[in-house]
Amino acid sequence: MPAPRTPKVAATFVLLVCSIASGSNGVANAEDAPASNQPIVAKPGHPANLDAKTRRHVKDVARLAYLTVYDGWSTDEVLLQTELNQKFLAECRSRMPEIPSFDFNWTLLNLRKAGELGDVESTKRRRDNADNYLHAAEIAARFLEDRYSVNTDRVLCDSKLRTEYDKEALKVAPGIDPYLLRKASLTLRKSRRLQPELVLRVADWKKDIVAIPAEQAEKEPERVPQLPGVYIFRDETGYLYIGESSNLYDRVKKHLDRSDRQSLASYLETNGVQGVTLELHAFAADSPARLKPMRRAYESELIRSRKPRFNLAP
Repeated sequence: MPAPRTPKVAATFVLLVCSIASGSNGVANAEDAPASNQPIVAKPGHPANLDAKTRRHVKDVARLAYLTVYDGWSTDEVLLQTELNQKFLAECRSRMPEIPSFDFNWTLLNLRKAGELGDVESTKRRRDNADNYLHAAEIAARFLEDRYSVNTDRVLCDSKLRTEYDKEALKVAPGIDPYLLRKASLTLRKSRRLQPELVLRVADWKKDIVAIPAEQAEKEPERVPQLPGVYIFRDETGYLYIGESSNLYDRVKKHLDRSDRQSLASYLETNGVQGVTLELHAFAADSPARLKPMRRAYESELIRSRKPRFNLAP
């Protein structure tokens, strides 16, 4: 049962229902929605290309759906909690089935930021502490940002990207409730600890990003491409080491045989490679990063932002 609403919230709810049904007061009605019921396809992590009338209708539907299902939870919790988000999206799709789920989540997030949800109070809180998983959240969030050029908000609003985020975060923090890992990423974003790495955005780097267990790279070295790139060693404690090379295969193989970086070599010798992940940013032959100065700029920005502990150690 939905939580009791204040008179203002109830009034907003009724007004929205009437407005969507009638199209009065300048609110878009069902005639403003796309004529076709075929699903609209959009780039992952980006809203669909909708006309202004349809976009207004999406806003009305998202607002009404939130008021219907929120049950005292905040918009953040409606995004973070799987079951609650599914209820919200089902409510939205019952009215506009052709609109991608991302657009409803993204619209809800922006309605909250713009203060356009009306006088709605959040009366429920989860007391889970996600601070112990901030490192896992950063690694997963950065991985998806590098791969798809999307920020944390966009990842959380896109069901496929969120599933991929959960998968990457669970590699770093296995067995943890995905909700806590998502909450940790939101904590990082709100505390501005996921600032954009600008050098990664100033050019089309033409890169392919993969993450493979270091143990697998040791057994099957052919999985590491013989291309210029940047490589990242990481484990459940966070980022270990970041470097660049004109040939990822040769450089990674050397690190795994016996790294010439003393602190990394000592760590791998003591702990082994089990649990260590290699994140490879492999650049195409015509990428700006075929040139060493460009790779070094890319590498330096990652080191500055992610602070891998063996780059900073003697």
